[in-house]
Order: sequence, then C-alpha cells, then structure tokens
Amino acid sequence: MLGSCAAVALTALAAGCGGDDDKPDAAQTEPSKPARFAITATAEGKTRKAMTFPSSVKAGLVTMTLTNSDTVPRSAQLLRIVGDHSVDEVVEVVTGDGEEIPTWVQDGGGVPAVEPGASGSASQVLAPGRYVLLDDDGAGEGDDAKSHAELGATGEFEVTGERSRARLPAVAATITAEDATEGRTKTYGFRLEGLKAGTNQVHFQNTGAELHHALFAPLRRGATLAQAEQLFTSSRTPSGPPPVDFSKISGTKVIDAGIEQNVTLELAAGRYAVICFISDREGGKSHVEKGMIEEVMVE
Repeated sequence: MLGSCAAVALTALAAGCGGDDDKPDAAQTEPSKPARFAITATAEGKTRKAMTFPSSVKAGLVTMTLTNSDTVPRSAQLLRIVGDHSVDEVVEVVTGDGEEIPTWVQDGGGVPAVEPGASGSASQVLAPGRYVLLDDDGAGEGDDAKSHAELGATGEFEVTGERSRARLPAVAATITAEDATEGRTKTYGFRLEGLKAGTNQVHFQNTGAELHHALFAPLRRGATLAQAEQLFTSSRTPSGPPPVDFSKISGTKVIDAGIEQNVTLELAAGRYAVICFISDREGGKSHVEKGMIEEVMVE
C-alpha cells in the first residue's frame, strides 16, 4: 500500500480528508517560528530497529529532524490515525501491497531517507490528534525482507492544542502531485519547478484526491523514460541492465490529499524518472501503472 518501492524496490489518505472540519480556526495567528521535533533512528542488535522522539508536540508549524544513528539509511513516515487503531494495524496497512487504504489513516508526511551518521528535516503544519511515526523503508532485499517498522521502528505521539493558521515559508523548488477525474477517465502526474543539483529546499504538495509520494530514479545513460515506464508497468522481466539506477533512488514520504510540506532533497545532476508507486485508496494498480511518471533534468 504505502509500501516500499521495493515492491519494485522501495517503501512507500481519503478523498475529502481535508474537509470543512479540518479547516483552521480563523481566530488563530501564525506562530513566529516552528516547534522542533527531534527523531533519532537506532538499531538494537542485528535484528531490531527503533525510533525515539517526544511523546507530544503542539499543533501548528513543526520542523521534524531525523538523526540516523544506525548503519543503514533510515526514514520517518508520519500518519495521523482517526479512531482506536493500534500501531500494529497501522504497520499492516503500510506494508500491504496494493491493498485498500482505510480512511482512518490520514495526512502523511515525515522525513525522507537519511544516510547513516547524517540528519535530515521536513516542516509541515500538524493538526491536533494521535499520530504514528514509523520507518517504512526496507531492511534487506528479496520477497522475505521486512521493513524497519516490522522490526520495531514504530511509535506514537500526540499533537496537542488547537488547529493553527500557520503557513510554510516559501522555498525555491516545488513538486506538485496531481490527479484529476474527467468523466470516467482519471489522470495522474507531477509538476516540477526549480530543482537543481545539490541540496534542494522543496515545497511538496498534493493537490489531488489520492495519496502520493515523489520518488526520483536516476535514468542511466542512453535510457529513455519510456523504458523506465515499461520496467515499472510490465509483468515481463526486461533483458539487460535496468534503465534506472535502483541504488540511488530517493524522494519524499507519502502525503494525503491537501497536505503539503517543505522537505530537503539531495539530487545529483542528471536525468530522473519521477514516480509514484502508491495505489488509490480502494487499492488496485499503482499510480505509475496509471501514468504517474515524469522526466526531469536536474542541472
């Protein structure tokens, strides 16, 4: 579901999740600076993963910083949970493959993968409620590989207080994930602006009705976007080297309809296939199988 794009290779909330009851109170004012929320990813022996973070944070603009004290890349997927559902239920949803995504899983966001010994950050406006934080990236390769969440990298916290009118600060680059329905036809795509080689401060927003992420897969020299699309949409195993470099895929975490965040992305110069591997809430084919793949040149 939200799973790993290593369903092709990695890991990976309802139309209307941002309804009228989700609108901020007009009487509130924008805070002068974001609240800080520190996350540390660790390993406990060879087979257990963990994450530590505060038990609560005030609603509004929050900057999440993930410090990776493990020996492998780690990430932090954020989910707001509506109703009485356990962390184990959330992990089951996240690690599903093309299954239905229940409406009690909402919002999304968090910090993309961070290399060992490094840290990364993302900022977003958090609504009050109960949240689950987990590392849905994969631990190992193959059909039997488990996510870090399945190995213990999970936890929950509360966002307290009232809804906020806080807004994200402006940044130089934008990734917009889109989907639209016209008659019986639904289209999916990305709009990408301002990306450059090196460190990018990116405004990632979801203007569609479904949940999305944006993964950057470097295209190998001479490979075409059509070859990459065929790789991700065909049941046949292509001959020869793949058109993308799987070892260097990076990108955002999953966000719900109407959610936005500012996130740091490191991109080397080159051509990329930008892909969404998430499915619609009712399950079924991934968005890349429905055409959600774009090429971008980063210089």
